[in-house]
Amino acid sequence: MASSFPPVTHHITANAKDGTSSFLPAATAPSQPLGPSAQMTYLYSTPASFDLSASEDLTYHQTAPTSPPLRSFPPTGATGAVIMDYAPNPEGAEGLMHRTQTVDYVCVLEGELELTLDGGEKKVLKKGEIVLQRAALHSWRNASKTEPARMIAIAVGGVGAVEGGMEYPKQG
Repeated sequence: MASSFPPVTHHITANAKDGTSSFLPAATAPSQPLGPSAQMTYLYSTPASFDLSASEDLTYHQTAPTSPPLRSFPPTGATGAVIMDYAPNPEGAEGLMHRTQTVDYVCVLEGELELTLDGGEKKVLKKGEIVLQRAALHSWRNASKTEPARMIAIAVGGVGAVEGGMEYPKQG
């Protein structure tokens, strides 16, 4: 899916040995399609434990793949940040039910997204609204037939989380 939104440019700060802060060169964040109607852009990730004074988080980030498959869901104790873009949904297609062993901090940046839980509850989240999602079996879909939607998600891996680990419900 080609996103309707401009590419994401991220700005990362660094610290010199004397403690002076500065910006690293700006970069376009890598993206990958997720099916015909969604795109994931990888922003940053950290290992479960890291020393900021040794820039271990930055080293971890810089070793991340820059082409698919990109880092997405973190392992236990680690973090991951992504932007998700959703194409307009003229057919009202449902999203894919899945679960990750993570706590996700999700904020809708543009448009409206519908979050469906396996118990049948649904909530349409509008621009600026936030959901704190705790290992929920869920799906996302663009609630608009004509406008794209964008969200940012920051995930923290809980006990049992594995890198890129997604669980899907049994069918049938």
